[in-house]
Amino acid sequence: MKVGLIGLGIIGSRVAANLAEAGSLHTVYNRTLAKGEAFRAGREVHLSETIQELVRECEVIVTVLSDDDAVQAVYGGLSSVAVEGKTFLDMSTIAPSTSAGIAAQLRRRGASMLDVPVVGSANMVAKKEAVLLVGGEKRDFERVSPLLHHISKEVLHVGPNGAGLSLKLVHNLTLGSYVVALSEAVHFGLEAGLEPSLIEKLLVSLSSVRSPNSAIKVPKILRSDYATQFSLKHMIKDLSIIESEARRQHSSMPLGSLALQMYRLAQNRGFAEEDFVVVAELFKKTRGIAS
Repeated sequence: MKVGLIGLGIIGSRVAANLAEAGSLHTVYNRTLAKGEAFRAGREVHLSETIQELVRECEVIVTVLSDDDAVQAVYGGLSSVAVEGKTFLDMSTIAPSTSAGIAAQLRRRGASMLDVPVVGSANMVAKKEAVLLVGGEKRDFERVSPLLHHISKEVLHVGPNGAGLSLKLVHNLTLGSYVVALSEAVHFGLEAGLEPSLIEKLLVSLSSVRSPNSAIKVPKILRSDYATQFSLKHMIKDLSIIESEARRQHSSMPLGSLALQMYRLAQNRGFAEEDFVVVAELFKKTRGIAS
């Protein structure tokens, strides 16, 4: 079974590395050729010149792309390629409705598609510790399950096409609101004159609200460390998808909408490429202004 991967960004490159390490990757494609050549160096992996060439060569195609527009452009460009019998695994975080629509189009052409969004940081993907949430037909999932376990140890089939993405958005809605709350709480404590080490100990080790994310993000907030693990622009993209999906399904999301506005304010200050925990700067900048 020949496997190809399209998209060698922060997550895609690590997914591809895991597959290559397992001897399960035949070819890759990246819009920026230099990234593809750098990835291929030292690996027994081919580099396709076009997306269409990769799809023709492979039975399983993994896509790891930035947003809805990128995914629609890639899959929309396959109209002239025979896809019958092929399986597509899209690991991008996009709107569930977009993914389900593409899956339906492929099904009509005799192909299958699973949405396989990733829960976890790039570092967790590299260590095979991220969680893969899979939406699509059960029989399609079972066929590619061994391959998915080369990418990560934890793989969960959660329902039909789009369900994996819906569950991923549940995660990111919680995460986006949680990090704004952590930022607010940390700066409230600092303004009360508390030692940073005490705030860190409470939120990382002792409190009932501690979590793996508080262990990662609270130290970053206290040290103004905004080295990117998950960028602000990508959190805005995901919360914008959630806001749109919430409107479509008539869900209320007051906290998520407020968090999104906070992240957009941070983006307006030039922080789009920083880690999304840079939202803490909004609280720092207002310290001492209000009384």
